[in-house]
Amino acid sequence: MKRMPGTAGFTLLEILIALAILAILMIGLIKIASDNTRNLWHVENKTLAAVIAANHATQLRLAVDKPEQDDGWETQGGRRWYWQARRNVTTTLGLWQYQIRVYLEGDKEPYTTLTSLVPESPSAETAEQAVEQNAPVSEAAEETVDEPDNNPVEPPDGQAVDEAEPQQSNE
Repeated sequence: MKRMPGTAGFTLLEILIALAILAILMIGLIKIASDNTRNLWHVENKTLAAVIAANHATQLRLAVDKPEQDDGWETQGGRRWYWQARRNVTTTLGLWQYQIRVYLEGDKEPYTTLTSLVPESPSAETAEQAVEQNAPVSEAAEETVDEPDNNPVEPPDGQAVDEAEPQQSNE
């Protein structure tokens, strides 16, 4: 096509080709944004499920009674989660192995599975020993104080100190 002298601009064909290229690029960008949103949702769910599993592993470690299996519902991040904790049959070195699975409501596959080693429940003897060892200092001191002898305590300069009357310092 010939252009008339003094006229400038694009032809209709050039504009249509540019719009077609722009449409193809926009479709690609929209797909990338959609995939990123879907991945963000998945990563957020994985993180929330891992937090729930870690919380229940900690609760098992702190619990006195360690159940063979436990489950329940929890709300986290505006979503409902179902969790299961199951103990393996064997114990190694005084530790139970628990598997904690966390499911998003309506899903059949777990978002995360955490395997955690939890100390066994202490025996009655061990529990009594732990209580004795963790007794407050005042109680422990009362149990270990020897009977005082009736001899007065002598300071290094040789003067006897009367235990009934404490000395006062002028500070």
